[in-house]
Amino acid sequence: MKDLEFLKINYISNKGIYDNINIFENTLESFNEALKNNLILNLKIRLTKDNVLVVYNDSDLTRLMHLKDKISMTTYEELLYLNKYYIPTLEEILRLVNGKVPIIIHPKTLECRNHLQKELVKLLDNYSGEFAIISSNSLIIRWYNKNRPNYIIGEIMSKSNKLKKINLLNYFANFTITSDFISIDIEYYNIIKMKNIKEKTLLLGYIADTKEKFNKYKDVTDNLYIEKIFYE
Repeated sequence: MKDLEFLKINYISNKGIYDNINIFENTLESFNEALKNNLILNLKIRLTKDNVLVVYNDSDLTRLMHLKDKISMTTYEELLYLNKYYIPTLEEILRLVNGKVPIIIHPKTLECRNHLQKELVKLLDNYSGEFAIISSNSLIIRWYNKNRPNYIIGEIMSKSNKLKKINLLNYFANFTITSDFISIDIEYYNIIKMKNIKEKTLLLGYIADTKEKFNKYKDVTDNLYIEKIFYE
């Protein structure tokens, strides 16, 4: 049986500690601030046009840069030129963390799904720190079940994932996957449902971005994704 205790050693920092003014999200600086607080790091991973794995939350530059360029259609060099702050590669973040805290890796991709996973495991197979993979995409989870059964895999459950139209392959993949833990949108499930899930498997809740949410859900789940530090 896989040991999941490392997923409960401290709260999970989503995008690092940042304000998007002095320190931007998903940067070496924001993750270094999270490391100072010994927080688990949540990393959303995307693949650039020239096959560089970068840590970036969105599929395009609209929210932060007001540009329509998609990460998957932009080279890494172009991405650095377009962005007003430095976007780190996953390799750089792994060197920064170097096993100091656990990491949760969320591969984000629609295009070249399997190619991203193959590039990702090249790095993770040689990484000595504790990590888990998490996804809402059943096909991605099934890929890891088949190709890296030793990895710790989590499944994301959210309202948007349940309501969106899914293709036939993804639908049938839901019946052929296994996951080691569940991550849920805390605003989707009620507390009774969460407690029922927690009795059966390790449960992570996202995202506690206010003190009220943090206090409400910190004892209902096994751990929480946070965007600010509420517990000092």
